[in-house]
Amino acid sequence: MVGILAAALYTPVFTTAITGPGPFCLALICFVLLTAWHLPPWAVVLVGALGGPVVALLPAASPA
Repeated sequence: MVGILAAALYTPVFTTAITGPGPFCLALICFVLLTAWHLPPWAVVLVGALGGPVVALLPAASPA
């Protein structure tokens, strides 16, 4: 059952929303806030909503 839920999250969400290291870090931060720090979901949504524009303003990583 958990595998089906993970697959349902991965395919539409992860493959379209995580487009680089910035969005991945934001998603990871939100995940840690929910699981390790036990913040309420509304606070994590607020962090994600405020972090999205910040991530968009970051320069794209260029290959070395």
